[in-house]
Amino acid sequence: MAMQCKFFKFRVGIMFPVFFLFLFNSCKKDEVLSPELAKEQKWISEVFSTMQDIYLWDDALPATLNTTKYSTADKALEYLSGLKINPSTGLAIDHYSFLDKIGNLSGEITQGTASGDYGFMVSAAYNSLQQVSFYVTYVYKNSPAGVAGVARSSEIVSVNGSTVVHPEVDSQGYLVTTSAGYTNLVNALFSSTSASFGFKRPNGTTLTTSLSVASYTINSILCDSVYTVGTKKVGYVVFNQFLGASSQTELTNTINKFQTNGVKYLIVDLRYNGGGSVETCEKFSNMLAPVSANAKMMYTYKMNPSLTQSFVSQNESFSTNFTKTNTFEPIQLYFIVGRGTASASELLINNLRPYYTDNLFLIGQTTYGKPCGFWSTPIGYTANQTTTKEGYDLYAVSFEMVNANSEGGYYTGMTPGTAKYPGVLASDSYSLAWGDVNDGCLSQAINHISSGTFKAPSTFAKVKSVNVTPLSAIDRQFKGMIDFRKHLK
Repeated sequence: MAMQCKFFKFRVGIMFPVFFLFLFNSCKKDEVLSPELAKEQKWISEVFSTMQDIYLWDDALPATLNTTKYSTADKALEYLSGLKINPSTGLAIDHYSFLDKIGNLSGEITQGTASGDYGFMVSAAYNSLQQVSFYVTYVYKNSPAGVAGVARSSEIVSVNGSTVVHPEVDSQGYLVTTSAGYTNLVNALFSSTSASFGFKRPNGTTLTTSLSVASYTINSILCDSVYTVGTKKVGYVVFNQFLGASSQTELTNTINKFQTNGVKYLIVDLRYNGGGSVETCEKFSNMLAPVSANAKMMYTYKMNPSLTQSFVSQNESFSTNFTKTNTFEPIQLYFIVGRGTASASELLINNLRPYYTDNLFLIGQTTYGKPCGFWSTPIGYTANQTTTKEGYDLYAVSFEMVNANSEGGYYTGMTPGTAKYPGVLASDSYSLAWGDVNDGCLSQAINHISSGTFKAPSTFAKVKSVNVTPLSAIDRQFKGMIDFRKHLK
């Protein structure tokens, strides 16, 4: 019977010439496929065989898979990723792996472009009249919404001329997804190519504008500011997504600005940052690390036994070390986090923890909890294929990372104000603009820089948030960590 061979190609990173280029060859016997097997079932077979090679929790996979039981590759992946149970929760540990249409996500992250949306995100909270409203949490400046003047902290007061925009809430504090105020907003945001929105700004003025979905360039830094707190210079940056080269350029410019202004205390706002490029995370880690961390371990990989053995046989390193490229060295680091803070954002924090003992603080809410990541793997096509491509990009969890102190495994998230993660719990301030010092999280950081202590969260103004179920259409943010320098060929 013919043999099918797969190769791992590890691409050389721009900043790390010690990265390697090697081939890992794992061969399997082809499954006997009937001529009648649908394309989806063939793709299911490829998803399964790929996961046997690269999946972090390959010990939970079955020996064989009956592809005819599943109508789509997504349904098969849903089954396979639900097999590994987290003993601490009794639930499936993998709620991360997914399939993506060819090139969609990789194009957004590596090229810094987005398409098919208006360019803003919302969260639900109570307004001053105790109605549940949707507030704009962030806007990309080059998007249709950004160009129209939509900004963070605006309350949505109408959709397509209707003022039925206040969703109902159940007895447990969760949005009722069948209520008209919910469906009107979600349909306009995620199921339409154009819609009219009415926004009420914090100063009481309104903006009504018609928006159409479009392609646009993403700005990953939404705000950067320098404050003077007593005699101390404080830098504040809102970093929203780990894109490729564009994010790296933005970060370099902002950190250079902080260094020029004599910043010694840094606040990095990651409250909505759902992750992205591992390479960009490494570069940001290098920018923020103390000079003493140079050439020391940043993180190390954990992989399944077969991948681990391939690394050993190739005499390749499992670890990435710091390569300090600047002299910026904050005295104290503050990270503003929330349930949208995931993956590469959490990795950034974890990388730096061993080198900022007693000087790294988390402020906000418990993070998403994703200490693992993926490689992009073509399913149903090859990267250099010249004919029409059909299939998916598979993002199956392939590695876990731990820092220089062997700390990791934060599958239930990082909680501010705990022994492991010093800091304080604080609420998001949806109704305030970026950089407003009255923001519940930013004000806590400034207070600690000024006095050395955090105040009780209740002393700061806030907008009471509303629970949103994780699978809700309103929670559409990417929460992943991808190393595009490595993928299955």
